[in-house]
Amino acid sequence: MSEFNEVIRQVLFVDGENQEKEVKNAKEALEVLEGELKGNKFFGGETVDFVDIVLGSFLSIWLDVIEEVSCVKVYDSKKFPSLAKWREDFLEIPAIKEVLPEKENLVPYFRKVRRFKLAMAAKKMRVKI
Repeated sequence: MSEFNEVIRQVLFVDGENQEKEVKNAKEALEVLEGELKGNKFFGGETVDFVDIVLGSFLSIWLDVIEEVSCVKVYDSKKFPSLAKWREDFLEIPAIKEVLPEKENLVPYFRKVRRFKLAMAAKKMRVKI
């Protein structure tokens, strides 16, 4: 799961051709998750389990933020219908609704993080040249 999160996060931290590559990797990771649901309501079957909790917060809020801040589209509910239904069901759980942060509070912060990471990468490239 941490590998999946890292693949998605890389979309935020790179640009240009590297970002295109990371978007492709992220979509491939989502395809794997789509297959893992295998028609179940949750990754644990009919009930939420550890995998749902770990992936749920990331896929329900963080992915949207990363897409908006990075100006890319990774997730498509039509391409990943099982994930779309899972996401909808996950977000309807009252305990989940209570603890998820608001997207509009995260976007400005992650814009700053992205600018910082890209600036650091550019600076590192200038030093190597």
